[in-house]
Amino acid sequence: MAQRRNINSRDVIISESLTEEQFQELHRVTKDPFFFSTFITVINPVEGKVPFSLYPYQYKVLAEFIRSRFTIIKKFRQGGLTELISLFCLWLAMYHSNKNINIISIKDTVAKKVLRKIKFMYRNLPPHLRTKVINGRPKEIGTASEMEFSNGSIITSIPTTEEAGRSESLSLLVIDEAAIVRWADQIWAAAFPTLSTGGRAILNSTPYGVGNFFHKKWVEAHSQNNPFVPINLTWQMHPERGIDGDKTKKFPYWYNQMSEALGPRRTAQEIDGDFLTSGHTVFDLVDIRAIEDTLGDWVPIQTRNDPAFRYFNKALSGKIRPLGDALKIFSKPDPRRKYSIGADVSTGRSRDYSTFTIQDDHGEEAGCFKMKIPVNELAEVLMALGTDFNRAILGPESNDIGLAVASKIQEDGYPNLYYAVKLIKEKGVSRPKEEKIPGWYTTKKNRPVILGELEEDIRLGNISIKDPFFTQEAYTFIYDEQNRPVAMGKGRGSESDTLVADDEGYSDDAIMAKAITNHIRKKFNTGPIILPR
Repeated sequence: MAQRRNINSRDVIISESLTEEQFQELHRVTKDPFFFSTFITVINPVEGKVPFSLYPYQYKVLAEFIRSRFTIIKKFRQGGLTELISLFCLWLAMYHSNKNINIISIKDTVAKKVLRKIKFMYRNLPPHLRTKVINGRPKEIGTASEMEFSNGSIITSIPTTEEAGRSESLSLLVIDEAAIVRWADQIWAAAFPTLSTGGRAILNSTPYGVGNFFHKKWVEAHSQNNPFVPINLTWQMHPERGIDGDKTKKFPYWYNQMSEALGPRRTAQEIDGDFLTSGHTVFDLVDIRAIEDTLGDWVPIQTRNDPAFRYFNKALSGKIRPLGDALKIFSKPDPRRKYSIGADVSTGRSRDYSTFTIQDDHGEEAGCFKMKIPVNELAEVLMALGTDFNRAILGPESNDIGLAVASKIQEDGYPNLYYAVKLIKEKGVSRPKEEKIPGWYTTKKNRPVILGELEEDIRLGNISIKDPFFTQEAYTFIYDEQNRPVAMGKGRGSESDTLVADDEGYSDDAIMAKAITNHIRKKFNTGPIILPR
């Protein structure tokens, strides 16, 4: 029985007669990109023309494209991501009317290659699944940089320029190899307003150092400071790739061969997915990667209505706002353990966040926090969690605005507040006078000391870190020209005791909170445990 291809005249336009089976296939592919993928053909460098059979990790990425408007993907070399994005662009354009899709690549040859992949997929589709391309010369599919469909949708693949992304409203913006695309910041700034009416964006790249557009967006995504959903693709996800002769894989020596060809640095970037810095990181990259690899093992527990967190839940009921994913608690208070909580208090400037870490006396991390929050609420959170965690010693940094947090904790009579000692020299007095300051006070002298302690304890495995905020900061925490440990782009001014934040720099809030906590833990958590009543 013949049918007209008239499923939705706004999206799919054709005048051919279809069989019942073809009609049903067309109807299904318009709704289901996974079913659409079963009709897609790609070029394999070894086997030639082959069906595009999605691997499990590609299924998950495609599902995220459907679910989320903004995705950022840290990929590995030869992972088939360009083909997957090409498939998604073609599906979106052919079966959804008036979609404006821009793909931006590092240079013209790459941009044309991406569009050739899309044209190859289109050309090898069954005729009844194609939406007609209406631009270009006769017998050609579009032009070298554009495909325009009869339903009003357009796919444009162009090289990077300062003007790229400046367009009427975009339905989808793809920035390929975003870590090395020139003018990426300007392109994104120009394009983002055009996406505000419901458009989507996909940023993807292998990591090429830190400080670039892609790395900033990746760090912000992990800190939930932008709308992107981060997807970390590792080479081990590929079911055919092996190492050291793994006979369960189709290519048992793939990693060995790639690392030999690329060298250690390019292997780290293009295969292992490491953000390598141009300076020397304070924490060894091996240690950072080891922490990062275990983050998935630590699942935050629920604290709501749990009697182990009765003081915290009481504070939530009236004194503080919901904290959401900003607070991650990994274990309940152990009555046999003593706890320390150190905090880096935010001034609210630029990328500055309030952070704290909860550690037991063995160096096991029980919780972490990173959020912009009023200082009075931060004080309530610290006191409530401190009470729940066996009256933990609280050490909020009391520099600048942090003194307001420490003072409130002091005024409210919290029983276990850390006090810093400041030495004051007076005229005519040989011995300096001691002044106690509530909270931890950071100076030029003690800052490198506590950071050195933290680095050593991480390197020697003396403490466990479960904090995803820490690992994102650690890659950009380096020694500057004066050999000071600072966040990249941070640290102007040598006059004051503290380093001044740079709006364009990275943050070190989680690192400083952990350093304070670790120092307090080592210095003061001895003696008997007194549990709250």
